[in-house]
Amino acid sequence: MKKITISVIKADVGSVGGHTKPSEKMLARMHELMQKGVEIGLLIDGTVKYTGDDICLIMSHQWGVGAPHVHRYAWDCFKAATTIAEQQGCYGAGQDLLVNAPAGNVRGAGPAVAEIEFVRDRENKDRPVETFLVFAADKCGPGAYNLPLYQVFCDPMHNGGILLSPKLHKGFSLQIIDMDHKDGDRIIKLDMPERIWDAAALLRDIDRYAIEAIYSRHKPDEQIVSVSATRLHNIAGKYTGKDDPVAIVRTQGIFPAPEEVIEPYYLGHYVTGDARGSHVMPIMPVAINTAVAGPYCHPIVSCIAFSMDTEGKFTEEIIDIFGNPIWEATRHKIANKAEEFRRQGFFGVTMASHQELSYTGIVDTINALDKEFVVRH
Repeated sequence: MKKITISVIKADVGSVGGHTKPSEKMLARMHELMQKGVEIGLLIDGTVKYTGDDICLIMSHQWGVGAPHVHRYAWDCFKAATTIAEQQGCYGAGQDLLVNAPAGNVRGAGPAVAEIEFVRDRENKDRPVETFLVFAADKCGPGAYNLPLYQVFCDPMHNGGILLSPKLHKGFSLQIIDMDHKDGDRIIKLDMPERIWDAAALLRDIDRYAIEAIYSRHKPDEQIVSVSATRLHNIAGKYTGKDDPVAIVRTQGIFPAPEEVIEPYYLGHYVTGDARGSHVMPIMPVAINTAVAGPYCHPIVSCIAFSMDTEGKFTEEIIDIFGNPIWEATRHKIANKAEEFRRQGFFGVTMASHQELSYTGIVDTINALDKEFVVRH
């Protein structure tokens, strides 16, 4: 029996030909550094993937959530990839590294961070094995997970396990963060299903409120979900790219099954992001290690499934959930939704909210035009 932490840290530190994908040389260096982290005893295990132009580090260790030396190592990995990106002339080298060097952990310094600590114990009747999903999204904000997680943990129309499993039937606690609050983390914890409508009132605003964590009410000390719910423009004070969130979802046993967690992604729900972070488009589930090549920088999300042994080592094989051919029909449907929506161009709801646009260059145009207005009586 031992305490294990899963840390998923993701950043855009440069990509080929625009916002497409990291170069193979960048990725090779990251793989080397992940292996080195294991060899020196910092990590139990580690692997490197990418979604769009973001490099994603998936690590297991025993140092706990927010461990400075693990976060610092991830930061140094991203800095090494940035150096290669600069040498190769890649676009946006070091884009998500918003400070010179983080004092402690990298949360709030640019990279997206999701972490969960738990006890790994094969004698545990509720969790004799550990299985989990890692989601990585590109070209969208942290609120992109609001609707899928709401449907999984609050709606039996999407997750029959809420009705069928006595342990799931006890409900969940949703921890929601106000992403616009800059002086500390402003959070609220709501129990489901008693406060389901209160959660809905907040989570509908995907640009301000986001699910940050979800806990079991069958075992309140067991965290099920962690989401990287931070806004880059709140950190930088200007538009520097979308937030591109990651999420960890533990599955099976006293938690929802993988097939229940991924069901909402059939919809292709609309999110804020896309080209210049200023449009609204349906998010598309794609295979892991997929480059962005769609019009308007189509928002994408990948999902991979892991298992873990009692020592905290990942299985050598992973399951690429959205890489399965069954999702091809969904991708075609979502592409059609996106094409139809984009016909409306920049008018109305097809562009981001005024609050999101306030970090872009359109502010200068509006301010200049404001001086030309006259009041007619």
